[in-house]
Amino acid sequence: MRKIYVFDTTLRDGEQSPGVNLNTQEKVEIALQLEKLGVDRMEAGFPAASPGDLAAVDAVARAVKNVSVVALSRSREQDIEAAREALKNAQDPCLHLFLATSPIHRKHKLRMEKHQVLETAEAAIKYAKKYFGKIEFSPEDAGRTELDFLCEVTEMAIKAGATVVNIPDTVGYLYPSEYGNIFRTLKENVPGIEKIQLSAHCHDDLGMATANALAAILNGADQIEGTINGIGERAGNTAIEEVALA
Repeated sequence: MRKIYVFDTTLRDGEQSPGVNLNTQEKVEIALQLEKLGVDRMEAGFPAASPGDLAAVDAVARAVKNVSVVALSRSREQDIEAAREALKNAQDPCLHLFLATSPIHRKHKLRMEKHQVLETAEAAIKYAKKYFGKIEFSPEDAGRTELDFLCEVTEMAIKAGATVVNIPDTVGYLYPSEYGNIFRTLKENVPGIEKIQLSAHCHDDLGMATANALAAILNGADQIEGTINGIGERAGNTAIEEVALA
């Protein structure tokens, strides 16, 4: 039977909801409830963002025993080291690296050419591989990234040592047919794709996050990422309970 993994990011992306600021105790309380719920992975925070977030991720990692605890990190050594410190007491740690890949982000956010994006991401994954057995890589704004380049990025991530490649609809504007096609294209064209899991991370700006997540599953996604009640920045994320009931 095919298993679809559930990656809960209530403690990280969900905390980006307007007016939400979880303290360490609140994060631990929510994490323990998520563990009871039976999610496979939980993203506890972004350790490099602040000393407080690093401490909160560490507290969650100490408290949770039966779920993989994930820390978010930019593709830079300082962030990876912060995540390493935060997850040193985790039973099953996972690092979530990200780097933007779309043309608009390459030009205006990173000021990088394609080859520089590939080199930066590859170096980060290889550096992280020295410390983490599980690494998820996200090409930020994958939904607006050229499909041929997204295939190239995914192939690079696999070769560098990523165990999961996440395809985020970062700005929440894709239709299910478009989002599903990305997963189908990656499955059909990327060498070694069978060695990793593909993950779907959707935002609900147009009210289609759940539909997009289901389209991803139908086209080969192995994992869906979401939050309880769909909370998150802007219009929210895929609601985990909606996907479970669909």
